[in-house]
Amino acid sequence: MAMMTQLRAAALALSLLVVTQSASAQSALTSTVEVERSTPAADGKPPITSYSPSDVVVPGDRLRFTLTFRNDGAEPATGVAIKNPIQDGLIFDGTPDLAGFDVSTDQGASFAPLATLTVPVEGADRRAATNADVTNVRWVWSDAIAPGQTRTVTFFAKVK
Repeated sequence: MAMMTQLRAAALALSLLVVTQSASAQSALTSTVEVERSTPAADGKPPITSYSPSDVVVPGDRLRFTLTFRNDGAEPATGVAIKNPIQDGLIFDGTPDLAGFDVSTDQGASFAPLATLTVPVEGADRRAATNADVTNVRWVWSDAIAPGQTRTVTFFAKVK
C-alpha cells in the first residue's frame, strides 16, 4: 500500500503546463487526486458517487484527477496546453472534458484522439489502441485565457 501512496504523490507532481513564454511566468497549475466512492442509495435508487482525498489507494479504486490552470498575468494567456502522464499502476478511464483533448500511447511523443490511434503488436500487425495503452493525456486551448480566468479539466484512472 505504500507504493500506492507514492503513486498518488507522484501523479500530483507530474502535471505539466505548457504556455507561451510571456504567460508561463504568471500562471499556475494545481492538481488534485480523489478516490471515487459509491454508497448504496435507499429504495433501489442508483448509488451515490462521491470523491474524497485519500493517502491510500488499492487495486480497483477509481481516481479522479482535477487539473486547474489559472492565468495570474496581466495579459491573456495563449497557446495553453496541459499534459499529464498516466503513471505506472494506473489505467486511463476517460474524461468528461473532450474539448481540445488528445491522448498519447508513446510516452507523450505524439498526441491524437484515442479512436484514431494504433499500437504495435509483437509479431503481428498493429491493433486499435485502448484505454490501457494511454501513457499521457493532454488538453490544448486554442482561445486565449483572460487574466484572472481559470480552466479546469478532469480525467479518471483505475488502479491496477
